Amino acid sequence: MRSKKTNNLLEQFRRDITRCVRCGACSTVCPTFLADRRESRSPRGRMALIEAVLDGKLRISDVYKDRLATCAGCLACESACASGVPFSRIILAAREQAVRESGPGIVASIVSAALKNPALMRSFSWLAPAALHYGKGSVRGQGKTDTVTGRHGDAGRKARADERSTRGRGDSATGTKGRVAFFPGCAVDHFQPDIGSATVRVLEALGYEVVVPKGLVCCGRPFLSLGDRPAAEELARKNTDILASLDVDAVVTSCASCGLTFKKDYPTLLALSRREPVRVQDIHAFLAGKTGALDLAPSPLKVTWHDPCHLGRGQGLAKTGREVLMSVPGIELVEMKYPDRCCGFGGVMRVSHPSLSSAIGEAKAKDIAATHADVVIAGCPGCRMQIADSLRRAGSEIQVVHTVQVIEAALRNAEYGVRSAERETAGTKK
Repeated sequence: MRSKKTNNLLEQFRRDITRCVRCGACSTVCPTFLADRRESRSPRGRMALIEAVLDGKLRISDVYKDRLATCAGCLACESACASGVPFSRIILAAREQAVRESGPGIVASIVSAALKNPALMRSFSWLAPAALHYGKGSVRGQGKTDTVTGRHGDAGRKARADERSTRGRGDSATGTKGRVAFFPGCAVDHFQPDIGSATVRVLEALGYEVVVPKGLVCCGRPFLSLGDRPAAEELARKNTDILASLDVDAVVTSCASCGLTFKKDYPTLLALSRREPVRVQDIHAFLAGKTGALDLAPSPLKVTWHDPCHLGRGQGLAKTGREVLMSVPGIELVEMKYPDRCCGFGGVMRVSHPSLSSAIGEAKAKDIAATHADVVIAGCPGCRMQIADSLRRAGSEIQVVHTVQVIEAALRNAEYGVRSAERETAGTKK
């Protein structure tokens, strides 16, 4: 007999589900299907399973939950679907229903507990290589001196709330252009702090006062992936209350997944509490048209660009990201064969299905290696970790950095050049 709860939650998507004509266009771009060729791990296969559960023909089993959990959330299926099936929303609803009826499972419970507890999350940051099945250098930078930044992978001041005041306001008399709040997100705050440091440095160089408000929590996307919508709603309310209370001109994030969550999910997550979402911009969108004001040293780097799924397909910023990158003089961009193909990180999927995630990453590493680039630009911390590990496994020493790190390095090199010239001038006068 069909579950009443299942009917209440999934019935709203029945028309959307039936719009899937099983043509298979989605299968040609789905990273999990391409990795293992199981029909049940293709988008149309997942729709068939969900419809069967909705009709009471299939129970919610471990295999069913596995197929839902292995969706990477890359949105490629939606881009390929001529019928406009909202695969991602349907799968999130199915995950939520599965949790309601059979519980979250051990892995989901552990991840959820860590994300909800700051102390646990700080501990988890040191355990991340094991939990994510990565080499240590993949999680915290490159684990050696970076060819772009010139810094050790573990270096970089962490942009934390207690390092930036949330009082006062930028004043034209002090030379500032305004005040910007930075939302780091879990990946930057705990695993990739050098991206946060570079972001703050670039924004300050543009003349902005930067604040990292105290009390910010996870954006909520991992909880949506785990099927825990109530937790995601609570986090959305907390972040919105903090950000809405600030006297700032803009709120930015360097995490594409956080940016997508604020933009696409917060309106729904905040609906019951009747809060208005705060506009949060991805750093690429904020920097567009502004980097010309920076004094950037030439960076003779041969790079290739990876389109993070949540930056390109999710927010439509693939072109913008490239334009921001190419504002650094000396950059040579060599496009890989499939720049928008998912790297395989998939958030929680990396923890629960590491072999599948690594298989997807292996294909991305091959595409990157074929460009013979020195550096990969990935405008998302999750993608950076995944690609760095995939390249390491492939025996490649190609570096992986965020766009803001390239800009920050060019800033620093320009400043170093000025100081060197000043020292030479002073020496000549003596």
